[in-house]
Amino acid sequence: MKLSLSGRLVESGTETVIPVGDFLDLAGRYGYEAVDLRASQLNPQTSGQELDAIQSGLERNGLALFEGAYRGELDGADDEAFSAFAAVIAELGGEGIRVGGALPVLKKAAQLAAPHGVGILYQMHTGGPFETITAAAATIAEIDEPNFGVMPEPANLVMGREAFTENMFEPLRGRLLGVHVQTLVVSPDAANALKLADGTEIRYDRVAYHENRQTDFATFFAALRNVGFDGYVNELEPRPPIEELEETVRQAAEFLGQFTRV
Repeated sequence: MKLSLSGRLVESGTETVIPVGDFLDLAGRYGYEAVDLRASQLNPQTSGQELDAIQSGLERNGLALFEGAYRGELDGADDEAFSAFAAVIAELGGEGIRVGGALPVLKKAAQLAAPHGVGILYQMHTGGPFETITAAAATIAEIDEPNFGVMPEPANLVMGREAFTENMFEPLRGRLLGVHVQTLVVSPDAANALKLADGTEIRYDRVAYHENRQTDFATFFAALRNVGFDGYVNELEPRPPIEELEETVRQAAEFLGQFTRV
C-alpha cells in the first residue's frame, strides 16, 4: 500500500492555510508517496500557471496525486466544468475525484469521469447509505458504474459499530478505490457527537494514533490485504494548530507506515 497525505490537514473552511507548494514539500519531507488535494488547493478555477506549479511540486517530491475533490451540484450546468476537472485530474495522474451528493449525482459523476479514466470515490461515513459495509455494497450495486467505489475509514466504521474481522471487506472486493484514515475513540462522555443512520447518538474524541487503544488498525489493514487492496491510504486528520503541523504529519507517517509498508 502507498501512503497519501490529505490537504485537510492544512485546510480552514474553503481556504488552505499554507501554499500548495509548501504542502507538497511537507508530504515529500516525511516520506508520503501521494497527496489528496482538497478543493481549496485544486479546483476547476485553478489556473494553468497554478497547475504547472502543482505538477512541478509533485515531481520535485516524488509524489503522485491520489485524488482531488469537487464542489458542485452536477445539475446540468456544471457538467462541462466537471468533465474538464476530470481531465485535469487525469493529466496530473490522479486516480479519482471525491464527490458528495445523492446517488443519482454519484452515478452521473461516474459517467462523466469514465472517458477520462478517472474513478469516483466516496468515503464511507456514518449517517448515510455508506455507513456500514453491507449498506455500502448495496449502494454500489444500485449506482452500478464500474468506475465508482468507496474508501473505508476505520474511525467511521468504529462509530458505525462495524465488527473488525480479517474478512470484513469481502463484500467490497474490487470496489475499494482507496482508504481514508483518522484516529478517534468512542466514549459516552466524549465532547463530540453525531448520529448514525438509525438515529443513535455516538460521542467521540480525537486522540493521537499512538494513544488509540480502541481501533484495531492491525485487523483493518489485514482485511484490506485479504481482498487484494494495494492502493492509497490517505491520512485524513483535520487541521491541527500550525505549530503542531509538522509533528502531526511525522507521527502519522510513522504510525501508518508500519501497516502500509509491510
